[in-house]
Amino acid sequence: MNQLLTKMREDKNRFLIAMVMVFVIAFFIGMSIPNYDKARVVLMPDKTGLMTNKIQSAIDSCAKAGGGTVVFSTGTYISGTIQLKSHVMLQFEEGAILQGSENYDDYENDAFIYGEHLFHVAICGKGIIDGVNCINNKGEEGFRGPHCIRLIQSENITFKEFTIVNSANWAINCRKCSKGIVEKVAIRGGHDGLHTRFCEDFTVTDCDFRTGDDAFAGNDNRDFMINNCKINTSCNGFRIGCFNFTVKNCHLWGPGESVHKIQKRNNMLAAFVYFSPKDETPELISGNWLIENVTVENVDHFFVYNFKDGLWQTGQPLINVKISNTKASGILAGFNLIGDQDRKLTMSIENSMFSFREGTEYRGELFEDAKLLSPAFFNAMNFNQIELKNITFNKKTSLPIINCISGNLLKMEQVNFVTGNSSFPYIVDKVNKLQEDSVFINGK
Repeated sequence: MNQLLTKMREDKNRFLIAMVMVFVIAFFIGMSIPNYDKARVVLMPDKTGLMTNKIQSAIDSCAKAGGGTVVFSTGTYISGTIQLKSHVMLQFEEGAILQGSENYDDYENDAFIYGEHLFHVAICGKGIIDGVNCINNKGEEGFRGPHCIRLIQSENITFKEFTIVNSANWAINCRKCSKGIVEKVAIRGGHDGLHTRFCEDFTVTDCDFRTGDDAFAGNDNRDFMINNCKINTSCNGFRIGCFNFTVKNCHLWGPGESVHKIQKRNNMLAAFVYFSPKDETPELISGNWLIENVTVENVDHFFVYNFKDGLWQTGQPLINVKISNTKASGILAGFNLIGDQDRKLTMSIENSMFSFREGTEYRGELFEDAKLLSPAFFNAMNFNQIELKNITFNKKTSLPIINCISGNLLKMEQVNFVTGNSSFPYIVDKVNKLQEDSVFINGK
C-alpha cells in the first residue's frame, strides 16, 4: 500500500511539473508571436486640435484585447507623446502624417513615440512621422527636443517603410533592446538617425538616412547587419561600437543635404568612427567587423579610431576589422588608427581603391579636437597586424601615403601607390615585421 501511495504521489508530481512546463512554454510562445490581428482600430484625422488621447485610447484598446493594429488613415494627426504597448502595431496608410506638437510641454519621457519593457511592437506603412523640430529651451545645446521614437529594454521591434522628418533629437533611439528589424525606413534632417546603445541582434536593410548628425551611432552593441542602405550626413556615417558588425552594399556620400545644426556646416566628417565613450561604462570590446561592397564619396575621413585620446573612443578597444571590395573617392584623409597599448587592433583591407580629393590640401592635424598622427593618407599606430592586399592608393603628393609606427606586422601584397612623383610612398617605424610582395609606385 505504501508503495502504491508513493507511486501515486510521484505521478501527481510529474503531472504538475508537466503542466507547469506546458504553461511556461505556452507563455514564451505567446511572447514570441505577435498578435497584431486580434483587434483593429481605424483612426481618422481630427482638425480640432491634439489627438493624443484618441490615439492613446486606440493603442490601449488593442493592448487590452491581447494585441492589435492601430490604422492611421490618410490625413494629418497632431499629437504629444504616444505610449506604445506590447503586441501593438501602428500602421500608416500612404498619405498619413503623424505630426508632433510644437509645444514641448505636450511630451513625456523626452520622446514623441515611447515604449519601455515591450514585446513585439511595430510601426509600419508609407506614412510620415514629423517631429516638427520641436524646441526644448532646457534641452541639449539649449534647443534639442524629444526623440521621435524612443524604446528601452524592448524586444522584437519592427520598423518598416515610414519616413521620419524634422526629428527634434535622435530619430530612433533604442537602449538595451534586442531583435530589431529596420527596413525601408527613410530619415530626413534632424540629428542622429538610428542611435542604439547596449542593443543586440539588429538588421537594417534598404534604408535611406540623410541626417544632420550621425546617421548610425551607439556603443556596446552586438550582432548588427546593415545592408543595402543609402547614407548621407553632415557628421559621420557610422559612429559605432559593436561586436559582430557587418556593413554590406551601402553607399555613403557627402556633403550632407541637411546642415549640422550646432556647427552650421555640411561637410561629411567620416564614413566610420569608432564609438566607446568611457562615461557610459562600456563593457563590450568591439570586433568582428566586416565592411564589404561599400562606396564612399566626398567624405573627409574614411576610418577614424583613436583609443589614445579620441572623443568618445577610449572606453573599450577595437580588435579586428576587415574591409573588402570598397571604393572611396574624394577623400581628404583616409585612415587614422591609434590602437591600445596591448596592440589588439588587426585590420585587413583587400580588393579596394582609395583616392584623394583633387584640388585640395589637407594637413590632417585634428579630428574632433584630437591630434592625428600625420597628414599621411593611411596612419596606424599600436597595432597587431595591418594587411593590405590588391589595393590602390591614389594621392598626388610628395608626402608619404602610408605612415605605420609601433606595430607587430605590416603586410603589403599587390599594392599600387599612384602619387604623381617618384618619392618613397610609405614610412614604417618600430614595426616588428614588414612583408612586401608586388608593391608598385605609379605602376612600376
